Amino acid sequence: MPSTEDVGKNGLDFRFNHRFGNAKSTSYDFFGLDNGANTQLSLDYGLTDRITIGIARTSFQKTYEARGKIRLLTQDANFPVTISFFGVFGQETEEQSKFYGPYLKVSTGFQSFDSQLEKKLNTYELSDSDRQSALASFLISKRFGDLFSLQLSPMFVHRNFVKEHLSNDRTGLDVSFRIHVFKRLDFTFGTILTPKRDYIGDSYTAEDRKTKINGLEYSTSEANELIANGRTLDVIVNNILLSKPVEYMSVPMSFGVDFETGGHVFQLFVTNSRSIAHTQLLRGADYNYDKKEWTLGFNIHRYFSLESQDSKTN
Repeated sequence: MPSTEDVGKNGLDFRFNHRFGNAKSTSYDFFGLDNGANTQLSLDYGLTDRITIGIARTSFQKTYEARGKIRLLTQDANFPVTISFFGVFGQETEEQSKFYGPYLKVSTGFQSFDSQLEKKLNTYELSDSDRQSALASFLISKRFGDLFSLQLSPMFVHRNFVKEHLSNDRTGLDVSFRIHVFKRLDFTFGTILTPKRDYIGDSYTAEDRKTKINGLEYSTSEANELIANGRTLDVIVNNILLSKPVEYMSVPMSFGVDFETGGHVFQLFVTNSRSIAHTQLLRGADYNYDKKEWTLGFNIHRYFSLESQDSKTN
């Protein structure tokens, strides 16, 4: 999530964000650099000292975002925190489809033709509206002297289309802090807490398969049939006692350092999440630290001022 700091009137903030692939294999995939990347280009402009608008384009699902931020309150001697409101509208432009069933069966006698036709009849192509989402968040930050700052950002995301067993609406809390070590060096940490994240896989039904019974995997409905046929003991031992729940994406967590060099800011960090688009943050992290999965990332900021020297003087 962005900070409560503003670009400033007539200021431009250009950012290039980059997340590499899974670095679990370390040197074999050159710490994830060989596994592709998720990138974002963004530009934010300060309409006033309090209002900022921006656009961004992320490579994952070819996502475009329009965003805005307004500072509502400023930390000073009379008020303990700075509060800004941040809003985002996202549009994923990559073609996406969802396979259901197969509920509609086809039997023409030609197996290859039947298979292709069944897939087409049971596949839903997501519309432009389905691929839209929105985020609203309050950014609440507090500086504790010159060395430490903390930001809490409660957020709400609505997605027009989600996988089954997921809600279109989701809430979460972004927690981040910064430790100022040297004049141009900061240590950073960030995580996103949410009651529920996306599950791994395209279908909950397919993921909700239990451990194997006599070498075969059974879904819940199939296990119920086994019980009806007198296989209760097998089901209890294998399908309940040894049951593996559906796996969900893990909690996003990042550790990094910031280097400031004049008009540039370089951010380097270790994270378990490749998500960059704000409307996709509450889906959860792609990798799991418990499985020794992680990735490297970096951001580059470049600030420009469009104010003329005369206007600054005046």
